[in-house]
Amino acid sequence: VPEYIETVRSTVGVDISKEAREMLPPDLRADGFSNTAYNLNIDLKHVEAYSKLAEIIVSRMDVLKFAARFSKSQLLSTDDTMRQHVEAMGKWMLRGPLDERDVNNYSGIATTVASAGGDFKQAMTYMIEAMLQSPRFIYRIENQHGGGAQRPVTQYELASRLSYILWGSSPDEELMRAADAGDLADRGKLAAQVQRMLKDSRTIDRSSQFLSEWLDLGRLANLRPDAKKFPNWDAQLATDMRDETLAYFREVAWKQNRPLSDLLNAQLTYATPRLAEHYGLTSLSEDISQYDLSSVAGRGGILTQGSVLTVGGDGASMVSRGLFVLHDLLRGTVNAPPPCVNTTPPPTKAGLTQRGIAESRIADANCGVCHARFEPLAFGLEKFDGVGAFHEKDKHGNSLRDDGEILFPGEAKPVPYKTSAELMDLLANSERVRESLTWKVTQFALGRPLLAADAPVVAEIHKAAQQDGGTYASLITAIVLSDLVQETRTE
Repeated sequence: VPEYIETVRSTVGVDISKEAREMLPPDLRADGFSNTAYNLNIDLKHVEAYSKLAEIIVSRMDVLKFAARFSKSQLLSTDDTMRQHVEAMGKWMLRGPLDERDVNNYSGIATTVASAGGDFKQAMTYMIEAMLQSPRFIYRIENQHGGGAQRPVTQYELASRLSYILWGSSPDEELMRAADAGDLADRGKLAAQVQRMLKDSRTIDRSSQFLSEWLDLGRLANLRPDAKKFPNWDAQLATDMRDETLAYFREVAWKQNRPLSDLLNAQLTYATPRLAEHYGLTSLSEDISQYDLSSVAGRGGILTQGSVLTVGGDGASMVSRGLFVLHDLLRGTVNAPPPCVNTTPPPTKAGLTQRGIAESRIADANCGVCHARFEPLAFGLEKFDGVGAFHEKDKHGNSLRDDGEILFPGEAKPVPYKTSAELMDLLANSERVRESLTWKVTQFALGRPLLAADAPVVAEIHKAAQQDGGTYASLITAIVLSDLVQETRTE
């Protein structure tokens, strides 16, 4: 849905965001992201919505002004002039040259309108409306040559890959001109286009979509903690938490241009007065503001932000938080529990904290083999409750701890830490975490899960990105210059 909205805006200059979000079925997450291609199916609701949206879009356009971009003629003719108009407009709207069949079909609209006594504006209106519903507009279609062999993508396919990876939208005029000239086949000229595109604000917006998808920030809109346990919770606080994480990401990744791994331990955050109070911070202004956390115990990094801490649910589950660290930061896996096992965590009680419960589970012969791999990853977060507030003791008066040890996948021995701040530093400085971030961004950029066959190229992407600073910009640059984007395997 975000790509459709931005494509419409970039192609015809109409903001359809409100209507599109209301009319189109929501995107569903698969493999951690909602832009996973195999899961983006089209059903009748989509078809009907795209039809209605096309009508709305055209009704908001200055059709004659838009048509004039592609031809000075406004004659409702059926000769080569109209065909040339169709070719030029179709190439822009459908992100590449039209074949003879397409030209005939769209030119036929003009012929039909003319035979019914209509005028040029009507012909252009129906033509644009038809193109907005074309599979070539709705989908990112690439030529399939068969055989299963690898081949370089065409110039127009590469232009679309670049623009959707960096902007989540269609190529602009300059990128289309580069495709026309064959410049994207030149690595130097291609790199220059990437550097130009990185300076566009749409790149920051697209990267923010990655962060939102990776951390599943959309779930905050549906979060409903126990009102008796958390009486101060409301929808606005959830929104503030989402805004905190997005503002923090933009500050660290773009304004300060720091390595992506610094998201784990940067000593700052952004908070509204309401969120600052929730965190126990002194409010700095009446709006969202940046806070220095260098002297604030426990806070610092995305794992200490409410948007992520709430993944543990009302009980601040060590299981859920630990699995998040294992899956999303360490790229580890663990088998699902047997269907006969009750996975509901028992409540805390006097003398026993959630950590104590977790430790007893780890010591259990039936559970410990698996739980020992992920629950200790959340031990450093025990002082944060289910909605991200910081406490030294739980409701029973039990003292809470934030020390522990972390076993990185592939390592022989766990590494101890004394505080949550030390845990954040261990994660931020971990090569495994850096590699995991590369895999996550690459998956989002390609719109598909990564396979074992992709691993060698992803390793090259990671090496190139780290040599260039490990920033989001360096990582995206390495991705679009890699064989995962430059080539395609056809079936």
